[in-house]
Amino acid sequence: MRWKHKLYAGFVLFFSFAFSAHAQFQLPGQGGSLRDRMDQERQGINFTDEKAFSKSKEFIRNDSTYYGGWFLQGAFFYFRAADADGFARAIKPLEKALKLIEKDYKWQLRTRTSDFFTFFNVYRRQEDYGFICYYLEQCYQNIEQPDKAMEVLRKVRDKNMQLEFAVEPYNTMSWLYHRNRVYTSSQYSFLKNSVKENNDMAMKMLDSAAWKYQRDYYLNIRIFQPNFIEQQRYGVYHYKAILFAYNFEVDSAEYYYGLMQDWAGFSNNNYANFKYVCADFKTAEEFYAQAASREDYSEKRTREFNYMRGMIGIYKGQPEQSDSLLSKVIEQQGSTPGFGWHSIGLARAQFYQGLTAESQHRMNKANAFHELHIGTTWGQEQYELCIALYNYMNKVHEEKEYMFEHNGFWEWCNPKRWFRWMTLNIQQYTLKMVVASLLANNPERADVIYTLFSSENLMSFDEVWFLIGGFSNDYFIDRYKKLIETDKRKNVKKYFKYFVGRLLLNEGKAEEAETYLKEVLEDKDLDTAYERLLIARCYEALAESYDQQDKEEARMKCAVKFYEIYPQLVPYSDVELPFRLSVTGDGTEEFKTIREEFESCDIEWTEDTKAPKVSVEFKTNGKNREIHYRISGDKDSTLVSGAMVIKKTEDTGKLLAYRIFGIKKKEIGKKVEVPLPKKNKNPKDSLNKTDSVAVEDPV
Repeated sequence: MRWKHKLYAGFVLFFSFAFSAHAQFQLPGQGGSLRDRMDQERQGINFTDEKAFSKSKEFIRNDSTYYGGWFLQGAFFYFRAADADGFARAIKPLEKALKLIEKDYKWQLRTRTSDFFTFFNVYRRQEDYGFICYYLEQCYQNIEQPDKAMEVLRKVRDKNMQLEFAVEPYNTMSWLYHRNRVYTSSQYSFLKNSVKENNDMAMKMLDSAAWKYQRDYYLNIRIFQPNFIEQQRYGVYHYKAILFAYNFEVDSAEYYYGLMQDWAGFSNNNYANFKYVCADFKTAEEFYAQAASREDYSEKRTREFNYMRGMIGIYKGQPEQSDSLLSKVIEQQGSTPGFGWHSIGLARAQFYQGLTAESQHRMNKANAFHELHIGTTWGQEQYELCIALYNYMNKVHEEKEYMFEHNGFWEWCNPKRWFRWMTLNIQQYTLKMVVASLLANNPERADVIYTLFSSENLMSFDEVWFLIGGFSNDYFIDRYKKLIETDKRKNVKKYFKYFVGRLLLNEGKAEEAETYLKEVLEDKDLDTAYERLLIARCYEALAESYDQQDKEEARMKCAVKFYEIYPQLVPYSDVELPFRLSVTGDGTEEFKTIREEFESCDIEWTEDTKAPKVSVEFKTNGKNREIHYRISGDKDSTLVSGAMVIKKTEDTGKLLAYRIFGIKKKEIGKKVEVPLPKKNKNPKDSLNKTDSVAVEDPV
């Protein structure tokens, strides 16, 4: 809501000029009474300053029946709040302030006039009323009590003020309908009974806001400059753009964002979200970066741009950069709202680096944290689904790692190996059922999740593939073929083609799958810098396709390309990639032991000159025993390289094996348990599944 503060800062400047021009008129609250003096002292106090709290207590002591002290105290608590308890603490004084200002200043709050001086005498009360209501309804939203927030907004609406300070009731009502669209009237009485009906109400609220703007215009134009009044229209545009983006009405969303380009309150974050939905990741990243640079951090809320920048880093094949970004954000912001989302983003970055244990450890932190979804349409349902999905994905990776590390011929005869394998598969099945349950209870899955990129889908397209795996191939082949024909987002169609190709592979239709996958790689709009994950996955799938068709040379080429583009993915794939090996300096017993362990990992060794070459050098550098490695490809180009210091003989060979794939694990065999799913005690979390999910949906 930062744009609202900018708008009303301009309003204050306007009146400051007016006051100096009409000094003979007394400001409201500048008389000689106690309340007048309190109003004078309240001017210029920063709500975040400790002075605000001490003054609020002084004002309440002097006159507890006056709203001013309660307002000051509630605002102070609001800006200091960092969790649900903090916002709940702010509610009590704000409710008191609201009750008192409505009791003592009824006529001032309902005054409508085109006369400057009449308005001048009531503006202070109307301004205070607006900010009291804004802070109060925000508190209610932040602790997930939208029904009470709606009550406050209806109070403001019913006052019918010609200039609604800080809080814009119709626009915010629209936001409440959209933000809580997956719930029904059984959870919150103001809602309708389906996602579509709730979003229809959201749009109707915006139409009402536009109508009110026109109705108030004839009064306000006689008091304010036209450019100031017209700023109010942008609030309607702001929310319409959000709704059109949600509905994939690309042209309409672009139109409204275009109208707002020169507006001071233009949301770089929201425009970036829209571009992300359209799979224009380069533009999205630019606007997310602008949003980050312009953020003032005055209010505690979810900052979507940090999470989304991390996601784009994964698409670019730069999970290390996403890790660095989100680690820094978590370090700076600590356990404040957004910590849970940032932890999920960091867990994702670690997953794509092959750091499975670290990823699960971070996901457990997100699971234990009580996230507040402030100032965002992101909600608890998306949050829980992301956590559940990564619990499952990390368990899949844990099994892959165990088999990768225990591939010696003696391991195949070891009962412990097979017991561990069965245990991991049972755990995977259990976790997948948790994911399936959450997905089945999501009334938006067809329009939000299956469409891959949407404003409310906080998973990557790659994660959606994990999500739908194991359900009906035929259903999803049909769905994605239809989306290729009907979806208005040109850049997203290539992702639908990739899904069709992978699904056809599952059905054993390798030649047809090959056609779709090649179309993706030959797409003239394919961004090789920002869509490396897609490109890598396509080469992975093509390698599997050629394997089914017994085309070894083509399979090998695609497997090498898969490795070159995103090497961290290869150990977790079913694609087999052989390497050539060259080792020097392994004369000591320690080095020989490490080499034996290294070669016993699940890596195929070959003499084929078309395979990447692994060059390993064991060397002693002073007191340090070091291993230097380099993987070279075509024309001796370096694909992966680095060095590691030997700290202990055991497991060093396995760590080196991971290094071949750019995976920099610090230890082997680290286990992080997945916690049991938390039982939600909030009755609203039982969704009423009355929405338009296809009957044949296999989930």
